[in-house]
Amino acid sequence: MPVMITDRKLPPHFLESLEELERSYLSQSDPIFQSGFSGGEQRWREGREPILRAVDGDGDFLDVGCANGFLLECLMKWALERGVHLTPFGVDAGAGLIELAGKRFPDLRGNFHVANAWDWQPPRRFQYVYTLYDCVPVDFLEEYVQRLSARYVDDGGRLIIGAYGSRSKNVPPFDIEGFLKSMGITIEGKTTGGIPPVSSFVWIEP
Repeated sequence: MPVMITDRKLPPHFLESLEELERSYLSQSDPIFQSGFSGGEQRWREGREPILRAVDGDGDFLDVGCANGFLLECLMKWALERGVHLTPFGVDAGAGLIELAGKRFPDLRGNFHVANAWDWQPPRRFQYVYTLYDCVPVDFLEEYVQRLSARYVDDGGRLIIGAYGSRSKNVPPFDIEGFLKSMGITIEGKTTGGIPPVSSFVWIEP
């Protein structure tokens, strides 16, 4: 499949929505709320720990749209419980959120970057790259996946793409698997989190 990298820019209204989201997160003091979730610690873990099913060994882990770094902190801890050591990296468009992430990992502040993932040219590649499908508008998603695959993921690495639904609103996660298959991409693995599933994750090896 040919790589499609254009000079398109994200629409202003989407960028404004990211700024509004950051303000909403920063208005909270609870790290889970700052991460955009309000379902409590147990459901937080149930819905996100399955990300680690895409991880098959030690390595660098980049969270694209990392917010305050709390998800990364949890993933590092949950991975260690499995005997796996992950080195956290993060990028987010919100400077205030990256500041919080840096405080969460004071010895690794240089691993966190303020940038929009659509335009960012990472200084290196990573073994594991995690992103949510809605880090860009859906009509940008195909190119976004190709950009991450071409620029972010190391040789032999994995791109993990997630989606969260809403239990309270009875909204299922976005069908990432179906979307990627429509692009002609081979899915290396998939999993869900929660009962009934409220999160969905797939991974590919670009």
